[in-house]
Amino acid sequence: MTIGVCGPVDLNILEWELKGTDFPGTNAFPLTSHFINALVSRGFKVIAYTNSGQIDQPLAYETENLKVYVSQQLPQPGRRFFKFEIEELQAQIRANPADFIVAFWSYEYAAAALRTGIPTVVSLHDVALQILLNHRDLFRVVRWCLNYYVVTKAKHLIANSEYTYSQLNKKEKRKTRTIPNFYPQDFEATIEQPVVKGNYIITTSMGFGRRKNVQQALRAFARLRARFPTLEYQLLGAGMEENGEAHQFARKHKLEDGVQFLGHLPFEEVLQRIAAAKVLLHPSREESFGMVVLEAMVTGTAVVAGKQSGYIPHLLNYGKAGLLCDILSPEDIATHVAKLLTDKSLREDIERNAKAYAKANYSEEVIINKHLEYYSQILGKPLVPDRKPWDKLLVK
Repeated sequence: MTIGVCGPVDLNILEWELKGTDFPGTNAFPLTSHFINALVSRGFKVIAYTNSGQIDQPLAYETENLKVYVSQQLPQPGRRFFKFEIEELQAQIRANPADFIVAFWSYEYAAAALRTGIPTVVSLHDVALQILLNHRDLFRVVRWCLNYYVVTKAKHLIANSEYTYSQLNKKEKRKTRTIPNFYPQDFEATIEQPVVKGNYIITTSMGFGRRKNVQQALRAFARLRARFPTLEYQLLGAGMEENGEAHQFARKHKLEDGVQFLGHLPFEEVLQRIAAAKVLLHPSREESFGMVVLEAMVTGTAVVAGKQSGYIPHLLNYGKAGLLCDILSPEDIATHVAKLLTDKSLREDIERNAKAYAKANYSEEVIINKHLEYYSQILGKPLVPDRKPWDKLLVK
């Protein structure tokens, strides 16, 4: 059984014989790579289809159990409704077909997979309408249109949370299974737990727009800095780099004091910085899931996040696995972060509860089995891996 995975793939965290190769940059989404690793470790052969804006012709990386085909991505794909990217991905899939395809996100990757006619399930990882409402620009309109096409055309959908599922209409819900995101089984082993937590809080965010709400987090930190003069705030991700959007906003509003604008960092370094932080502040207004929150829960860092931010309240077990606040109020954010900074016992209780809740509900073993069971139902037959350890993981 060969399973295809079409989506944004971080080639550098794939566990295969080519690890360490100087790969081109891709639209990396770590969860897709963890998903591929999980399938390969269970004995399945996997073909991954992804793309890159750093190549001028398609590339192929092939090993016995994992093959990756990288197609070209041109600048400003939204202006062309991703037509070139969809056609290139579609060509790669047809030239190197899998028995079944899992497409990540409801945009160009899913559109390409669906057009091949190969049985496909589309995994929804955001809510296109909510993103458009928070970022009212032409690019998000294009993405919403692609999402409408994909969700309408697909016969089988996966929602990554109850929140994502709730945003679908009745017809769409009938063809959707809710299966949450997960963290990989070796995740904890790869993290060096600090002997003492650093004197900083941290936010990692892919963007500085209204939805991510980092503006209010910076205002909240200014209040915290006045109370805790040596406390620092590390900002990671797109738009968080020195002289980037977040830095420009902070400079304009005199909110720079104590803030480190670190921008993009390797995934492993991001995890280590989260693990060493006293608090992860997640100021997003809306999240279909919240992977960085789950990563903090597993690495042992307490979280403060929004009490009405999509799936976040459920992910934090409604306040038992993290503190929930009014994310639009800098005062309320600062109050909840300060609780964790001043009450070590509370912080350690939250950390323990979060780790236990994550293990019970979002571990690789729990979630991948749900995926395989669903694929088996879609195909109407057992999924038989190509090699051991398939005898322990056979889905019937």
